[in-house]
Amino acid sequence: MQQFLRIFIDIVLWRRGPQDLPASGLLLAITLATYVLVGVVQLALLDEPVATWLVYLVADPALLSLFVWLLLRLYGHPERFQQTATAVLGTGALLGVVLYLPLQILVTGSGLGPASLIAQVSALFLVVVFVLVTGRILKLATGASLFTGIAASLTYFIAINALVGAMQGTGG
Repeated sequence: MQQFLRIFIDIVLWRRGPQDLPASGLLLAITLATYVLVGVVQLALLDEPVATWLVYLVADPALLSLFVWLLLRLYGHPERFQQTATAVLGTGALLGVVLYLPLQILVTGSGLGPASLIAQVSALFLVVVFVLVTGRILKLATGASLFTGIAASLTYFIAINALVGAMQGTGG
């Protein structure tokens, strides 16, 4: 497993891509389970309603996988699904542990609210990192431009947050 962790780190650092992962259903399943587990830890630290838990633990992994599959299908590379979905979910879990959780603990542990400047800058930083890493993965998997990968990644991010907002009744 350590070799896969190194690959995920290298993908985040733009040194490797999804093509460096094996096309393995087992690895995809382990990565999906890890992604969900990291989501559980993140949500447990927050006081979020049940609807948010449902979106981030059920809808997000399912829709993210479907989004990757549809994008690869659109670009004529459905055979790259396992590697690409593994890369997206694996880097998402890694970023969650390395960046999101520490920043979340810092903001909530310091008594700062979500409206504080530090919390807002941290959230923006996390969005930028997610969009850049996922966008590059999608670029490499589809053969499209980096702009297209980033646009697709940002579109997914906006859509999942709009879904959360709709389920919470806040409109996103």
